[in-house]
Amino acid sequence: MPTVDSEFTYDELAKLAQRFLAERPVVVLGTGATIPHGLPSMSALADGLLSAITDNPEGWDVFAERLQATKDLEQALHDVPLPQDTVEHLVRATWEIVSSEDICLYKQLLRGEAAFPLSDLFAYLLRTADSHLRVITTNYDRVAEYAANAVGAYASTGVTAGWLQRFVPASVDRERAPSPGFEGLVTILKVHGSLDWFRDPTDDVIAVPLAPAVPDQMKPLVVTPGVSKYREVHKDPFRTVMSAADTALRKATCYVCIGYGFNDEHVQPVLVNRVMKHDIPLVIVTKKLTTQTRSSFLNQPPKHFLFMEEAPTGTMVYTPNNPGGAILDGVWVWKLQNFMSMLTGGRGS
Repeated sequence: MPTVDSEFTYDELAKLAQRFLAERPVVVLGTGATIPHGLPSMSALADGLLSAITDNPEGWDVFAERLQATKDLEQALHDVPLPQDTVEHLVRATWEIVSSEDICLYKQLLRGEAAFPLSDLFAYLLRTADSHLRVITTNYDRVAEYAANAVGAYASTGVTAGWLQRFVPASVDRERAPSPGFEGLVTILKVHGSLDWFRDPTDDVIAVPLAPAVPDQMKPLVVTPGVSKYREVHKDPFRTVMSAADTALRKATCYVCIGYGFNDEHVQPVLVNRVMKHDIPLVIVTKKLTTQTRSSFLNQPPKHFLFMEEAPTGTMVYTPNNPGGAILDGVWVWKLQNFMSMLTGGRGS
């Protein structure tokens, strides 16, 4: 059972978080960062796929049975190999499900109807740490791009500007002065692809911003979990983006993980190694620490870390002095909105 340290206070938590985030942090976003905005969780995506794919492509019946049982897309794809044509069918359906929710969020943001704490985090880090922020995400959605633009920063994903965009490997993580009209630069390294990216019939990578549907004769460049992603990551844009993500992780002096579960082998090896062997501070804000997170960091805790997850009466906080966890009653700083309030001197809720 977690232990409760009555000496650990809200103010001490705020000071520790502020000290860590004063470094040059790389932000790592997982599914948990976008679920509060209506983007699907893994289980919701599984349900969506089971409802959307009804024409029974080859191998789908057995796969669907496994997906229904596990509600875990990655596990189902590992357990039941699918023919390439069926994988492409699944990728397209995945794009359609995530894109639909992404567009809903976009419309809410335009109407000013959605709280957007991720943009508050970006603004804080651009102001206090570095005018060039690196963000690594395993998500396909555009939430990071929206957050960057919401605070006046230029969002760079490695494609040219305009309405017929091209992928330019040399621009993926290039240092440059802020473009006129923008304050700061947010480089977003989308290691599993983007809703905006497609491969055309000539095998070129293009980007179509806010496409209402998959363009004719093009394939979405989103990598589903499971076996297929090992084939895709050896091609651009994934190869270049992954290399840039590795470089960013190796140079970082702090990591801030929002809703990231440490179950992706493309991102975490460098991060885990540097936290455990090079004492790089790690901050995790999430609803629930995953088994992988606990096994990576809490069995033999690193020297510098701050983890926050939901507790029945508030927030469970893990630090080097409280590796078993300390409960802060009545404050929910595992929610990003309240975490940001704490960082900027508020009490949150």
